[in-house]
Amino acid sequence: MLLSFTPKLRKGLTQAERDVALAVARGLSNAQIGKERQASPRTIANQVAAIMKKLGVSSRAELAAQFGAPDFV
Repeated sequence: MLLSFTPKLRKGLTQAERDVALAVARGLSNAQIGKERQASPRTIANQVAAIMKKLGVSSRAELAAQFGAPDFV
């Protein structure tokens, strides 16, 4: 599945945050994302929390849905 961003989602996120958000939308755990990005799961958890705050979402499922992953929910 090809995931894309709406202009609203691009605005305000760093490239690293966009990459992490897409990984969340793919259904990856913090540990899996960390392994891909060579970062600790805690670092990824902090990034996910920052992304969720910036986008005004309250769950990983809601974040994933905003990034074009309706099957995640």
